[in-house]
Amino acid sequence: MVKLRIALPFLMLFPLLATGCDSQQQAANNVPMRVVRVTTVELVPQVVDIERELTGRTTAYRWAEVRPEVGGILKERCFTEGALVKEGDVLYRIEPDTYLAALNKARADLASAQANLNVTRLRERRTAGMLKTKSVSQQDYDDVKAALQEAQAAVKSYKAAMESAEINYRRTEVRAPISGHIGISNFTAGALLTASQATPLTTIYQTSPMYVELSQSSDDLYALKKQLSASKTAQSADPTKIKATLTMADGSHYSETGFLNFTGVDVDQTTNTITLRAEFPNAKDELLPGLFVRANVIMGQDPHAILVPQKAVLRDLQGRPYVYIFKDGKAERRFITVGRTIGNDWYVTDGLEAGEKVILDGISNVRSGMSVEEVTPEATKDSSQEQAAGGND
Repeated sequence: MVKLRIALPFLMLFPLLATGCDSQQQAANNVPMRVVRVTTVELVPQVVDIERELTGRTTAYRWAEVRPEVGGILKERCFTEGALVKEGDVLYRIEPDTYLAALNKARADLASAQANLNVTRLRERRTAGMLKTKSVSQQDYDDVKAALQEAQAAVKSYKAAMESAEINYRRTEVRAPISGHIGISNFTAGALLTASQATPLTTIYQTSPMYVELSQSSDDLYALKKQLSASKTAQSADPTKIKATLTMADGSHYSETGFLNFTGVDVDQTTNTITLRAEFPNAKDELLPGLFVRANVIMGQDPHAILVPQKAVLRDLQGRPYVYIFKDGKAERRFITVGRTIGNDWYVTDGLEAGEKVILDGISNVRSGMSVEEVTPEATKDSSQEQAAGGND
């Protein structure tokens, strides 16, 4: 009896406790869900250049290795290393005595042959006259005529030999084949040179204008062409007017704009790249051959591009970019494909269309499917301040 009296008051409290829990649950269900206030930005089509950043190196517009065309002892170097030389300038002098002697002999041989030709020509004329009077036989005249032809051929031969000797004599002065900056001389006076030797005397570089040879992934080029052909709005640039700008190794920008003038026709099987070449003005000689550079090449134009502020783009755990779209008072998560950054915006290549609204401010409190209210930026700022004040209380 004692145990029953003790348990009875507790049993009488159970209905009251159950009634209290139901009342709390009902009150919680009647509390309206808080609507997050956000700002949005409407997507408006814009004109955007389709660019590619490629790496490469500068190369001389023209360059020539200077080699001797005749052998001999190097007598004199006639230039300052690193200076600007003009086409035809004398760069080296080779000892000319041997070649001058050969030229003089060839001239003497030619003079002797011409004298013999004159005598033989007179003999032929006299013999022809005597043949008419039957003073000589036909055989005598034929022999004289053959001798005349031999004398004429000898003159031509000696004349060619003299011209060859003159050429070799002129080649003792090694001249610049092109205009440009000349490099270090590999030989000094007194060196023995041979005709067309393997080691060049020096090298001349024409650096105005300057070429920049770039490498582009063949996969990227294929994807770019596919994008341009598949898009109804993107337009490929005129191949003869594709602009390029340079960024130097230290991050500075080259002041002059260049143009692409060559695209490779085959793929390097080792690197899976295609070679492109751009031409840049270089009147001030700011660019030197062999510099590592980065080039931004405008491959086309998208007149209806979609740009989204960077702060509106989020990423999931796999790194996939997405945004929240404001649609019918709710937030909708949308995965997108982004290209490069343009200022403070992402260039979106897939996933969004013009006219849609992307949530910008208040995005940290938004979840997919959540009810949201579109407000002005000032209202969003006031809301954030109220939430901060409530948290402090």
